[in-house]
This record gives sequence, C-alpha cells and structure tokens, in this order.
Amino acid sequence: MVGITIKVWRYNSKGELYSIQVSLTVNKNLQNDVKAIFNEIYESEEKFPIKSVGAYNFRKMAASSGLSHHSYGTAIDINPDENYMIKKDKTIVAGKLYQPGKNKYSMPADGCVVKAFKRHGWIWGGEWTSSKDYMHFSFLGN
Repeated sequence: MVGITIKVWRYNSKGELYSIQVSLTVNKNLQNDVKAIFNEIYESEEKFPIKSVGAYNFRKMAASSGLSHHSYGTAIDINPDENYMIKKDKTIVAGKLYQPGKNKYSMPADGCVVKAFKRHGWIWGGEWTSSKDYMHFSFLGN
C-alpha cells in the first residue's frame, strides 16, 4: 500500500466550489492509475464535487463473507452517502440515496467520474446486475 495525494472539488458552506487536496491509500501498483483518474475528474469541465472518498480499508464485503477489494487497495468509494449500495430487492445496504441530476454528489452513469474510471479499465458498481453499488469502483471487477 502507498499513500497518494489527489486534488478534488468540494462545496463550502456558502455553496461555492473550491479545490482541496486529499490523501488516499491505494495498492502501490495502481498509484499512477489512480492519480491519472482523479486528475481527469479534477480537470473535467464538469468539476464533479467529491466530499468523501476512500480506498484501502481492511474489511469484508458488505454482501458476503469474503474480503472486500478495499482490503487490497484496489477499490475506491466516492460520496458513499449520496451513491448508495442497493440490493436487487431494493434493500439499501450502505449510503442514503442516489439521485443523479438532483443531488450534486450523486454520480451519473454518463458523468466524468464513471467515464474516467472506465477509460482506465475499472468497473463501476452501478453496472452490476445482482446489486447496484453506485459509490464503488474496482480494478478487479466486483
């Protein structure tokens, strides 16, 4: 694992967009890829706001007993409260809502965040069939 610093956009209490640097711990083999992804997001015209982002976290998967890809530093969650994980039966597993177009922190499928990760070969949890995890991106696929 290695610590990296990325630039992201955020909103202050007055609703003004500003730039901030945040730190992430990721798999050392993916550090340049992750930096490039977040640079694309930061430099995009969309200026998608990221109020919360996490990567390495040694834990089990939310929906099973196996280790999460976060345990290997190969998964990233963005704005988890506004990009929930939901089971096929509509049971919310994590987060509170997903309202792209209405909530500025919810990631649309055709937005700069999803496009940047996909360009680099990462999988978006919003495209899973068994459940949807709109906050989640994984290099390993699930």
